[in-house]
Amino acid sequence: MSNKSIVSYAVLCGLVLMAGCKKFVESGNVNVNPNRSPSITLATALPAVEYTTANNHALLGYITTLFSQQMASYSSGPLNEDRYRDVRISSAFEGMWTALANAKLMVDAAKQQGAPHYTAIARILFVTNLTLATDTYGDLPLTEAFKAPQILQPKYDKQEDIYTFMHKYLDSAIDESKLPNPSTLKPGVDDLIYGGDTLAWRRTAYFLKARLYMHTTKKGAAAAAQNALAAMQNAYTSTSKDYQMIFSERNPNPWFVNVSGRISGSATFTIAPSRRFCNAINGTYFPGLVDPRAIKIIYKRPAASSYTGITNGAANTGNTADLTDTTFYGMRGSPLVMATYSEQKLMEAEALFLKNGGDTTTTGSTADAYAAYLEGIRANMDKLTVPIVQRDAYIANAQVSVGADKLKIAHIMREKMVTLFLNPDMWVDVRRYDYNPNLFTGMELPVNINPDMGGKFIRRSLLPLVEVNRNPNAKAAFKPMTEKMWWDQ
Repeated sequence: MSNKSIVSYAVLCGLVLMAGCKKFVESGNVNVNPNRSPSITLATALPAVEYTTANNHALLGYITTLFSQQMASYSSGPLNEDRYRDVRISSAFEGMWTALANAKLMVDAAKQQGAPHYTAIARILFVTNLTLATDTYGDLPLTEAFKAPQILQPKYDKQEDIYTFMHKYLDSAIDESKLPNPSTLKPGVDDLIYGGDTLAWRRTAYFLKARLYMHTTKKGAAAAAQNALAAMQNAYTSTSKDYQMIFSERNPNPWFVNVSGRISGSATFTIAPSRRFCNAINGTYFPGLVDPRAIKIIYKRPAASSYTGITNGAANTGNTADLTDTTFYGMRGSPLVMATYSEQKLMEAEALFLKNGGDTTTTGSTADAYAAYLEGIRANMDKLTVPIVQRDAYIANAQVSVGADKLKIAHIMREKMVTLFLNPDMWVDVRRYDYNPNLFTGMELPVNINPDMGGKFIRRSLLPLVEVNRNPNAKAAFKPMTEKMWWDQ
């Protein structure tokens, strides 16, 4: 962990305490040092960590959606990343380590104060950020992290060990969420995600365990699928408790800040939906199948007859599609979506498909797998407020309602690509299935790709230079962008 992250760790403590300084002065307690508080204020720390966690999904998705080819870059902005040139994603790295450090601070403080529900939430937020980080960079500091000033240059832990740790951390969160909690230290309005609903947090912990298991299908598809299905039994039951943070006009969604608001304000455009993604939902790749979600998540310029998108790596070439402040994910008050019931049902469909012995070359699965696949589509349509008539017409299309005996992984992945629009976890699926164009139609290497990649797709980000320069263990842990993650081998 870099020194900057350690400083950020202390900054939250300062912010938590500064809010009370004016009150101390006004009440005459000028001889009381407000910085001598024995503990942080959990109710103040929680929303700060939740906001950073949500923002990290946008910071990371801003780049990783280029790799999953949901988005592509204009001539400005992250064009180098779109072409796989020295990818480091520094802003997201800093944000994730800030969130990790502050979540760890919350875990320790909540344990000291006897507030198990806060401890559970902090652990879940910790794992959320750690998953983002390790699936982007691979090996990372963990066992020696957060021990400054005793350890300023922590060692790097192997990704396999990090995954084991995350499952144990989530198990602890699940157990803690069931414990009695003092009413004086109970999460409520300070919880910007679930409003103190401990059951919703517990269901999210189970969801995250299922997702982690599905990340490891290459390590044994049947076992990963079985473990994921077991976790899903206790996860989401409807779209009403999706893992997301709602933003507002006053506190706008990060996608508005970084992308859609720029377009509305006539500033420099940065990224837009990719041509591959647009062609997958506009009827080009699947003639006769136009996805009604397109109009909800992508803005089509009025003079255009169809969504075109930008070819990855080519920069702007006649694009007619954008993420604007009129789209579901780009409005000021849009939710920042981290995990959903829809994703869970599509994970369930894939898990049942694999458990039944299926793979990328087989056709047909169980009735349960097919039902989960259809429910995943329906749930996402409903979340995006697609009219019921359009929703049902899409599902009834012969290219969607293929029947259990004709179901393929390709059908499930086509729907996940839409359901996980702008979500960094889609890049995990793309890598798990080796950028397979039979599953991700139109997937091909970016135009003007970095020649040092040797004609290979990107598998990981390099570490930011600030981390490499400050921690010699980072240099020892170096792996090129073409090297697969532990779970991808």
